[in-house]
Amino acid sequence: MAEKILHIVIERIKSTIFRSVLCCSLVALITPSCETDRIHESDWFNYSISGYIEANSDEYSKFHRLMSERAIENTLYGYNPYGDGYTLFLPTDEAIDQYIQQESYIASFEELLLDTGLVSEFCRYHVVDEKVATGDFPYGALEDRTFTGDRLVIDYYEGEDNPLIVVNDQAPIIASNIELTNGYIHIISSVLQRTDITGYEWLQQQEDYSILAQAMELAGISDRLEWNHYTLLAEHDSVYALEGIYTIDDLVDRVGNPDFPYWDESNSFYQFTAFHVLRNDYYLNDLDWGERYYRTLGWDYLNITTGVEIRINPGVDDYTVVTANNDTIEYDYIRINWDHCNIPTSSGPVHSISNILSSGKFSE
Repeated sequence: MAEKILHIVIERIKSTIFRSVLCCSLVALITPSCETDRIHESDWFNYSISGYIEANSDEYSKFHRLMSERAIENTLYGYNPYGDGYTLFLPTDEAIDQYIQQESYIASFEELLLDTGLVSEFCRYHVVDEKVATGDFPYGALEDRTFTGDRLVIDYYEGEDNPLIVVNDQAPIIASNIELTNGYIHIISSVLQRTDITGYEWLQQQEDYSILAQAMELAGISDRLEWNHYTLLAEHDSVYALEGIYTIDDLVDRVGNPDFPYWDESNSFYQFTAFHVLRNDYYLNDLDWGERYYRTLGWDYLNITTGVEIRINPGVDDYTVVTANNDTIEYDYIRINWDHCNIPTSSGPVHSISNILSSGKFSE
């Protein structure tokens, strides 16, 4: 029964985009106390973030040495002059060892120390320039950025005993909310690795999103992305297949205009493709509550209504979903695929969507 309740709670968090999200304290009535609760029994509140790591240098020796080499240690001894503390996602020694083993260009920890640029980015990417406890984590991206200027993405999964919080879909938090004089530490079992590919590049690398990827290439979308931040709404190839579209040629025949080049703004093929690009980075928790029209790369604005659920392009087309029990549900809006959303890239998120996105009716 407890597992069923836990599953329902997590699904509600994903479908409502509430800013107050699940952490150990919210499930205390249905699960045992998590490891993070026991951390608070120690008097670590009298230590700064750097003081905590120094006091536990045997356990976190590698990150302690990395931060000492790049002077991050001095910063995390003091208070934040620009905000309310700091947040450190602290990798274990085992996590750093695993990272070195996976990177072919790093032979050892000592060799890692010699790459001062990489060490600096490594340390700075793990520090958020604000004090954030897990109870303030969104289902999306943290509003406050890391020392490298990036946003970290938070996701939630069902664990064996407790909900599992994962950062950037890379690093599970294994102990959280270690409260210190100048912020919080969350212990992670894998290191955070900064992504260096854009949303457009991510799409081109995905075999299962090949139709939209080819459409964007034909439409010359990359040449129009002159701004640094944007959001992609992407359909899996299987979504196109439901409409009888199996190749890029099928899509061109369906939405293209042979009188203009594919990259011409007057071509309906270009406008269809450009409608998938929002002109800013919108993780799910960035979407405004209620109805809002978002500017796209094309001529049309996209309506997204956020409430107890997210409704994309409501009222434009009709969709039927057959459930596992062979029941049918009618929708007049496109939905987010929760297992494939908030995908972080250097330009902003990618969100997988349930149906083909078009400014007008698409289904035949």
